Amino acid sequence: MTEFQIRLAKISDVEPILAFCQYTWEHQNDYMHLVLEKRINNPNRKVFVVTLDDIPVAMQDIVILSKQEAWLSSLRVDRRYRRRGLSKLLDAHTNKYLSQVNVPILRYCVLSDNELMLKIISRRGDKKIDSYSLCKADTIASPTNQLIQLDLKDFDKICSLIISNNLSYQKTNFYTQLIITCQTITPELLKKSLLGGKVFGLRQNESLRGIAIQSYSELSEQEFYIGYLHGEPEILTVLLCELCKLAYSLGKSVVKGLFPLNDSFGNALSQAAFQRMNQAEIGVYRSSFKPG
Repeated sequence: MTEFQIRLAKISDVEPILAFCQYTWEHQNDYMHLVLEKRINNPNRKVFVVTLDDIPVAMQDIVILSKQEAWLSSLRVDRRYRRRGLSKLLDAHTNKYLSQVNVPILRYCVLSDNELMLKIISRRGDKKIDSYSLCKADTIASPTNQLIQLDLKDFDKICSLIISNNLSYQKTNFYTQLIITCQTITPELLKKSLLGGKVFGLRQNESLRGIAIQSYSELSEQEFYIGYLHGEPEILTVLLCELCKLAYSLGKSVVKGLFPLNDSFGNALSQAAFQRMNQAEIGVYRSSFKPG
């Protein structure tokens, strides 16, 4: 019998991969048809496929975010070949690849109602970092907006706000993208966002009270995605409402973001009319993988 093999996905694999992705979830559609071809063509991503007679029967996606971090996503297995150990094959191959490129940190996320993946996590022995929820709100038509676009001259003030000890208990740990990807906020990432005009601040009495970084959504250019939100507890609601106004002025139809499940964010999101998009919690995990 032909053995399973692992290789990088090719554009010619798109059709057979999408064929088995039709059955990923029983009660909802897979988004893979919206992103697969772009991911295969992205030099920063590696889409690994398990093949049988050179036909893909499983896949897993990894993106290198920095010299220190990578993000794992999109485990898919043809339902005819489930419970054949293909996820273990992909994990081993992914770990070998990360050792080769010397990237020490691997993270991923899983919904709390995904029983199959939770079993795989238990088998891996991976550590849960925190729980989050994906939320959305309508944009707000308004002639005024309190937010200002920040630039490199604001870099030191932003860093001071982010690392302020009395705020650390409620700050968002990660800069995120949609479909969910989480990355540690670094000076390099902050400078890149400032240069791209994606950082907005809220000042009161000449003091920077809160910041937000606009991120990227793979699924729709009509979405305004909040990649990072940070501010004093009493200012978070104002920040969220002003972002909804900003999104409207930019021609966006909806505002989305991934937020920690804690009281500070929970109260602010409720007051700003944000709603959870899924009642299941989104757990972010760090892989137990260690570079060889």
